[in-house]
Amino acid sequence: MKILAIAGSLSEPSTTSMALNIVVQRARKVGADVEVYDLRHAPLPLYDGRITESKLPSEVHLFKKKMLEADGYILASPEYHGSVSGVLKNALDFIGARELSGKYVALLGTSGGAMGATNTLNTLNIICRTLHAWPLPSMPSVPQAYQAFYENGSLKDKNLQKRLEVLGEELVANLRLRGSRKRFDS
Repeated sequence: MKILAIAGSLSEPSTTSMALNIVVQRARKVGADVEVYDLRHAPLPLYDGRITESKLPSEVHLFKKKMLEADGYILASPEYHGSVSGVLKNALDFIGARELSGKYVALLGTSGGAMGATNTLNTLNIICRTLHAWPLPSMPSVPQAYQAFYENGSLKDKNLQKRLEVLGEELVANLRLRGSRKRFDS
């Protein structure tokens, strides 16, 4: 099973990438092949709906190919002004239901504020459902992310650390279940 993980942050260092890494490591530990697509090192141009598929740059074709080949996804975003980051929204604008339809998606968010990334997660949930994906019901959020991590990348809040780890496990479990259903239906 192949999972593509994307952090919607261009910051260096990035608390969103740190949170994503916790989920990625757990998914790998329970048997998934996880690739992290780093928008900092593989930037996409600004989406322009007027561009025809054949005229898209090679970076976009590669991104769409990776999205299409993945069995599931982990999408993480910081909350910017009450919504998903521009860089993640831009990347998602290049794909459609063809890439996401029927696939499971683990969502997580980070926020500088004490309320967490609730609006961001709700927005990502809507985007995924609109593209016919299956967002997992658990959508953890790291509030006050700027002070939430130890230097080793783990969360100071052990309960939140566990929620992110469980998110990785749940994604893998759902992908395994989906795979067994496909074999049963054949």
